[in-house]
Amino acid sequence: MAKTQKQPRIELLAPAGNWEALEAVIRAGADAVYLGGKKFNMRLHRKEFNFTEEELRKGAAYSHERGVKIYVTVNNLLTTAETTELPAYLSFLQEIEVDGLIVQDLGVIKLAGEMGLTIPLHSSVMMNAHNLEGLRLLEELGISRVILGRELTLADIKLLHTQTSLELEYFTHGDMCFAQSSQCYHSGMLFGKSSNRGRCLKPCRWAFELLDRESGEALPVQVPGPYFMAVKDICLLPFLPEVREAGICSLKLEGRMRPAQHLEPLVGFYRRILDQLAEDPIGYNFDWEQFREFEGSRVRDFSPLYSFGNPGADSVGYTGEREPRFFSKAVKEPVITNADWENSPLPSPATLKNTEKPLLSVKAGCKTAALAALESGADIVYTSGESFISQNEPWMLSDFPEISARARALGKQLVAGLPRIVMPWEMGRTLYFLDKIKEMDIDGLLVTNLGTIYAAAKNTELPLYADYSCNIANRRAACLLRGYRVVQVTAPLEFSYEELLAMPGQELPVEAVIHGSLPTMVSDHCLPAAVLEGTTKHRLCSGLCRTRLYGLRDTAGQVHALEIDQDCRNHIYMANELALLPYLSSFYGAGFAALRLEIPLYQANQVRDITGLYRREIDLLWDNPADYTFAESGWRQLLRIVQGPFGTGPYTTGVKVASD
Repeated sequence: MAKTQKQPRIELLAPAGNWEALEAVIRAGADAVYLGGKKFNMRLHRKEFNFTEEELRKGAAYSHERGVKIYVTVNNLLTTAETTELPAYLSFLQEIEVDGLIVQDLGVIKLAGEMGLTIPLHSSVMMNAHNLEGLRLLEELGISRVILGRELTLADIKLLHTQTSLELEYFTHGDMCFAQSSQCYHSGMLFGKSSNRGRCLKPCRWAFELLDRESGEALPVQVPGPYFMAVKDICLLPFLPEVREAGICSLKLEGRMRPAQHLEPLVGFYRRILDQLAEDPIGYNFDWEQFREFEGSRVRDFSPLYSFGNPGADSVGYTGEREPRFFSKAVKEPVITNADWENSPLPSPATLKNTEKPLLSVKAGCKTAALAALESGADIVYTSGESFISQNEPWMLSDFPEISARARALGKQLVAGLPRIVMPWEMGRTLYFLDKIKEMDIDGLLVTNLGTIYAAAKNTELPLYADYSCNIANRRAACLLRGYRVVQVTAPLEFSYEELLAMPGQELPVEAVIHGSLPTMVSDHCLPAAVLEGTTKHRLCSGLCRTRLYGLRDTAGQVHALEIDQDCRNHIYMANELALLPYLSSFYGAGFAALRLEIPLYQANQVRDITGLYRREIDLLWDNPADYTFAESGWRQLLRIVQGPFGTGPYTTGVKVASD
């Protein structure tokens, strides 16, 4: 008779932002604690939180004496300059024998390998690992545990568990994001406070109106308040049997900025329920009376979020009444006025790195737009990985031979783009596309996340171009990707121009986005379906997202485009278009290999005219820099093609490391 296998103990992983919280969560029964130092850490809002090196040393000893593991967050997105201090810090963490490092930046993984660190590496949720291919890449890189994307269901995780040897960790309680992890750039672009660097000011918690983007009409919604993206806290306490069956090894409780008085009872509740389940899974019966007591101490209302499928309207606290704090409010984005175009606010390179003319690249949203870009002077055309509703012309496999043939005839390049997000049930389509694209004459693939990097590297021989969604900000990260046939990286969208100027001339050629629609968030939550009829596509919605073009008006009166793609994923944009046409002189000699027009939302006639305008000015500047001046007629022409409003975006308001 086969022996009944006892299920392994699930780790209860608790946060600690200060010494009092560390003692409290250990006292309450945490199996492991995660915390951060005073730098290289995703929770840096409040100086009274986080641990000095001496406190980290003391905390590691204190935890180990009580049989508790300690994981340290080294999970910021870092520039090359910032990584100079990192080796000493990592050596210190190895010396004090911490049990794991939680990392986001690929450059940190590369450095850990160079140093021969033996501390286990856990990939942060900010690595946005959300498909099997992404897990396989991380496993190749030496990661031992993955903190999974929050949009994965328990059923997805159960399947992944059978396909990988990696430990799988999942958020089971606390504050969650509206956007896919690492793919929210709003705070970084507008305030210089990046969610990828632990300083997010949470624009997702602002109040909005839903508009018809073409008429400007405000649409009546069926929800009780204007906080359309104010996601509730996740709580899986009633569902721990399902969590255990999914193969999750560690239950992560969020809350490193929470006080000990909040964390101790929270950890205690989870400890008791986990122990009851482990002691007698047959006789286990969830205590709902105890849960009502537990709910009384909640910060926001609770939801299981994506654990059992797309939750739609049930996941959002529309009234905002339970928000503990609003970190920011909508402010006017910088606008280039008719008086501004003559004087560039951008610094010029201190020294000329490379005066070769950069390639002009264009990301197009449909076949007609891609052909228009080629005809108007684009050197490279990227096809967008999404078919946006506003294009009225979805991408077809049959488009690529036609675009490729025209690119060949003009001596230009075609690089096929992959979707920003590829959930497990979407990966089959991507693998099919990669198989079919091998039969076509294209020049490369624009890769977008860990999974598409791995899939493209393993299933094709094409050169890979890393898009901005890969969040590459330092030379070690670029060097690591070079091992996966990546030949060029896109500069982060969140950084100011001062920071971007330091990127060219390192490991790989760098491309900069200089014009177009700036994405702030991408989310699996369909906002129109939720607020107009309280549903999601998984509950047979009426397809309202296909009936008009939507926008979100913030309290400063600005309208943010809300675009829907082929998978009902929502893409939200800055209110102002980026337009650096008047300021191209600041790019002369900066060393960028390519300058990109990010215009997948433009119609074909706009793509044609905008591409031609930038082609003309780039040629005039690089062919005769000494005598080049930007003429007012060029500015007027830009305004005729696309009415704007135009701004400088993150180039003037984005992340500046020195003041971050």
